[in-house]
Amino acid sequence: MRKFLYITPILLSLLVCSCVSISQISIDNLEPAKVSFPKDIKTVAIVNNTITDKETKVTEERGELNQLISTKSTFQGNAKLTTEAFAENVAKANFFDEVIICDSVLRERDLLPRESELSQNEVKKLTTDLGVDMLFSVENVTIKTDQRTYFLDNIFRSTIDATVAPMIKVYLPSRTKPLFTVYPEDKIYWDGYGLSPTIAERNLITKDSLIKEASAFAGELPTKVILPRWEKVNRFYYTSGCLELRDGGALVREGSWDEALKLWQTAHEKKSKKIKMRTAFNIALYYELQDKIEQAIEWAKKADQLIREKENKKENIGEEKSTRLNSNDSLDYIIITRYLLTLKERMNAIQTLNLQMERFNGNF
Repeated sequence: MRKFLYITPILLSLLVCSCVSISQISIDNLEPAKVSFPKDIKTVAIVNNTITDKETKVTEERGELNQLISTKSTFQGNAKLTTEAFAENVAKANFFDEVIICDSVLRERDLLPRESELSQNEVKKLTTDLGVDMLFSVENVTIKTDQRTYFLDNIFRSTIDATVAPMIKVYLPSRTKPLFTVYPEDKIYWDGYGLSPTIAERNLITKDSLIKEASAFAGELPTKVILPRWEKVNRFYYTSGCLELRDGGALVREGSWDEALKLWQTAHEKKSKKIKMRTAFNIALYYELQDKIEQAIEWAKKADQLIREKENKKENIGEEKSTRLNSNDSLDYIIITRYLLTLKERMNAIQTLNLQMERFNGNF
C-alpha cells in the first residue's frame, strides 16, 4: 500500500546543501498481495508436487588473477523443506482459518519421473481428503549458485551467491487449470576466508547445508507475493521556517501528532506561501498516518500547487535572479511531487487491499 521513498543521490545532495530542516520517520504499512483469492476460501493445504531426480549442472569458468575461480551450478532444492517453510509462513500470516501441510511427494509413485501440474480430478481428491478449499502446490525449487574465489586485501575470499526460485501453483477444485502460478525469486549469500584458495573454499558452507538453508529460504518467498504483508517505509516532514514548524517537529518526536497538527493549521492560515506549502505537506502526512488518504491527497495537492507556482515564478524572473533559490526550492519540489505521487499510488492500492481483506470485515 505504501512504498519506500528512496533518497536518490540528487535528493541527498540537496539535503546536505540546503538550509531546510527536514526530519524522517519510519512507519509500518500493510501492502496488498500481488494476487487475490475468492473471499470464501477459508482453509488451504500446502502440497509437494515436485520430482526428485533432477540433474545438477555444474560449469567452471577461469578468470583473471584477482578472480581465480568462478563456478556456476544449478541444484534442485529440497522441496520437503520448502513445503514445510511455506506452510509455516502462510500459517503465521493468519490470513486463512486453517493451513494443512502435505509435504510427502505426490509423484513418488510415478513409474517414470515427470513434471506435471495436478489434474482437476487429483485436485478434487486432495481437497476432499484434506478437507480444504484450495491447494498451494510446490511444483519446483531451483537453486542457482555462483561461487567465486578472489585474492583481496592479502587474504583469499570465497563467496557463494545463490538465486533461489520456487514455483508455486494454486488450484481450486472447480477449475480445470491452476488459478495462477507465481515464480518468486531472491538471493542468499555465504562467504569464507583463508590463506589459500583451498582453505577459503573449505570454510564455505557445504553443499548439503547450502541446499537445506536455500530450500527453507525458498519457503519464505511465496508469501511476499500471495498474501498482504507489512513493510517499513520512510516519510519526511518539515521542521524549520517558522516557530510552529519547529515546535511541531518537537511534538512529533514526542508522539503528540494531534498537537502538532494544531500548530501546522495555525501557521498555514497566517504565514507566507512557503510556510503554507510546508505546513500543507506536514498536514498531508498527518492524515496519511490516520489512514485518511483522500484528505492527505487534498493537502498534498495544496503543497504541490504552491511549489509549482514558485517554480513558474522563477522561470518568469529569469535564471540569473533565481539561482539562489534553486537548492531549497528544488528540494521542496522533489519531496512534494514525489509524495503526492506516492499518495495517489496508495489510494489505488487501498482498493485492492480492501477487496483482499473483505474476509476480516474491516478488522485488520
